Amino acid sequence: MENLDDLFSEIKLIIEKHSKGLITKTGTYNSQAKQKKPGYHLYGSKDVSLFGKKPQKTYIGGVIQQKNYVSFYLMPIYSHPELTENIPLELKKDLKGKSCFNIKKPTLETLKHVEAILLKGIKKYEAENWI
Repeated sequence: MENLDDLFSEIKLIIEKHSKGLITKTGTYNSQAKQKKPGYHLYGSKDVSLFGKKPQKTYIGGVIQQKNYVSFYLMPIYSHPELTENIPLELKKDLKGKSCFNIKKPTLETLKHVEAILLKGIKKYEAENWI
Protein backbone atom coordinates (compact mmCIF):
# COMPACT_ATOMS: atom_id res chain seq x y z
CA MET A 1 0.00 0.00 0.00
CA GLU A 2 1.42 3.31 -1.09
CA ASN A 3 -0.28 5.76 1.28
CA LEU A 4 -3.16 6.43 3.67
CA ASP A 5 -5.55 7.19 0.80
CA ASP A 6 -4.97 3.65 -0.48
CA LEU A 7 -5.42 2.17 2.99
CA PHE A 8 -8.70 4.05 3.50
CA SER A 9 -9.93 2.83 0.10
CA GLU A 10 -8.97 -0.78 0.82
CA ILE A 11 -10.75 -0.88 4.18
CA LYS A 12 -13.78 0.84 2.63
CA LEU A 13 -13.85 -1.89 -0.05
CA ILE A 14 -13.75 -4.57 2.65
CA ILE A 15 -16.70 -2.97 4.43
CA GLU A 16 -18.63 -2.58 1.14
CA LYS A 17 -17.96 -6.23 0.30
CA HIS A 18 -19.73 -7.35 3.49
CA SER A 19 -22.54 -4.79 3.54
CA LYS A 20 -25.25 -6.82 1.80
CA GLY A 21 -28.54 -6.28 3.63
CA LEU A 22 -26.99 -3.59 5.81
CA ILE A 23 -26.87 0.21 5.60
CA THR A 24 -23.77 2.13 4.56
CA LYS A 25 -23.19 5.84 5.07
CA THR A 26 -20.52 8.09 3.68
CA GLY A 27 -19.56 11.20 5.56
CA THR A 28 -16.95 13.88 5.91
CA TYR A 29 -16.07 14.82 9.44
CA ASN A 30 -14.58 18.03 10.74
CA SER A 31 -11.76 17.92 13.21
CA GLN A 32 -10.06 20.38 15.51
CA ALA A 33 -7.23 20.41 12.97
CA LYS A 34 -9.71 21.94 10.49
CA GLN A 35 -9.11 19.06 8.13
CA LYS A 36 -12.11 17.32 6.60
CA LYS A 37 -11.90 13.58 7.13
CA PRO A 38 -13.56 11.11 4.78
CA GLY A 39 -15.47 8.30 6.45
CA TYR A 40 -17.53 5.25 5.56
CA HIS A 41 -19.77 3.45 8.07
CA LEU A 42 -21.86 0.31 8.39
CA TYR A 43 -25.15 -0.03 10.28
CA GLY A 44 -27.69 -2.75 10.84
CA SER A 45 -30.88 -2.47 8.81
CA LYS A 46 -33.39 -2.73 11.64
CA ASP A 47 -34.18 -0.63 14.68
CA VAL A 48 -33.03 -2.29 17.90
CA SER A 49 -33.21 -1.13 21.50
CA LEU A 50 -29.87 -1.81 23.17
CA PHE A 51 -28.84 -1.07 26.74
CA GLY A 52 -32.09 0.77 27.52
CA LYS A 53 -31.75 3.25 24.69
CA LYS A 54 -34.47 4.11 22.19
CA PRO A 55 -34.63 1.83 19.12
CA GLN A 56 -32.17 2.76 16.39
CA LYS A 57 -29.96 1.23 13.73
CA THR A 58 -27.04 -0.62 15.33
CA TYR A 59 -23.62 0.81 14.45
CA ILE A 60 -21.34 -2.00 13.36
CA GLY A 61 -18.21 -0.14 12.35
CA GLY A 62 -16.49 2.09 9.89
CA VAL A 63 -13.36 3.73 8.64
CA ILE A 64 -12.20 7.35 8.93
CA GLN A 65 -9.06 8.74 7.34
CA GLN A 66 -7.06 10.72 9.86
CA LYS A 67 -3.98 12.86 9.25
CA ASN A 68 -1.34 10.25 10.18
CA TYR A 69 -3.29 6.98 10.17
CA VAL A 70 -6.57 5.38 9.22
CA SER A 71 -9.02 4.55 12.01
CA PHE A 72 -11.04 1.34 11.70
CA TYR A 73 -13.89 1.18 14.20
CA LEU A 74 -15.60 -2.06 15.16
CA MET A 75 -18.30 -1.91 17.82
CA PRO A 76 -18.79 -5.68 18.21
CA ILE A 77 -15.41 -5.88 19.97
CA TYR A 78 -16.64 -3.26 22.44
CA SER A 79 -19.89 -5.07 23.24
CA HIS A 80 -18.30 -8.54 22.99
CA PRO A 81 -14.63 -8.19 24.06
CA GLU A 82 -14.05 -11.92 23.67
CA LEU A 83 -13.83 -11.25 19.92
CA THR A 84 -10.37 -9.72 20.52
CA GLU A 85 -8.93 -12.91 22.05
CA ASN A 86 -7.57 -14.30 18.78
CA ILE A 87 -6.65 -11.11 16.96
CA PRO A 88 -3.14 -11.48 15.51
CA LEU A 89 -0.50 -9.31 17.18
CA GLU A 90 0.02 -7.41 13.92
CA LEU A 91 -3.51 -5.96 14.21
CA LYS A 92 -3.79 -5.99 18.00
CA LYS A 93 -0.89 -3.54 18.30
CA ASP A 94 -3.06 -0.99 16.44
CA LEU A 95 -5.99 -1.35 18.86
CA LYS A 96 -6.47 1.93 20.70
CA GLY A 97 -9.18 2.00 23.34
CA LYS A 98 -11.93 -0.60 23.15
CA SER A 99 -13.14 -0.46 19.55
CA CYS A 100 -10.72 1.51 17.37
CA PHE A 101 -7.71 0.38 15.41
CA ASN A 102 -5.36 3.19 14.30
CA ILE A 103 -3.47 1.70 11.37
CA LYS A 104 -0.36 3.51 10.14
CA LYS A 105 1.65 1.00 8.15
CA PRO A 106 -0.55 -1.77 6.83
CA THR A 107 0.38 -4.92 5.04
CA LEU A 108 -1.79 -7.27 3.02
CA GLU A 109 -1.94 -9.44 6.16
CA THR A 110 -3.32 -6.49 8.13
CA LEU A 111 -6.15 -6.13 5.61
CA LYS A 112 -6.91 -9.86 5.86
CA HIS A 113 -7.11 -9.51 9.65
CA VAL A 114 -9.39 -6.45 9.34
CA GLU A 115 -11.73 -8.44 7.09
CA ALA A 116 -11.70 -11.46 9.41
CA ILE A 117 -12.55 -9.45 12.54
CA LEU A 118 -15.24 -7.51 10.66
CA LEU A 119 -16.87 -10.80 9.62
CA LYS A 120 -16.71 -12.12 13.19
CA GLY A 121 -18.34 -8.93 14.42
CA ILE A 122 -21.13 -9.05 11.85
CA LYS A 123 -21.81 -12.71 12.67
CA LYS A 124 -21.90 -11.93 16.39
CA TYR A 125 -24.43 -9.12 15.89
CA GLU A 126 -26.51 -11.36 13.62
CA ALA A 127 -26.50 -14.04 16.33
CA GLU A 128 -27.65 -11.42 18.87
CA ASN A 129 -30.37 -10.38 16.39
CA TRP A 130 -29.05 -6.81 16.56
CA ILE A 131 -28.73 -6.25 12.79
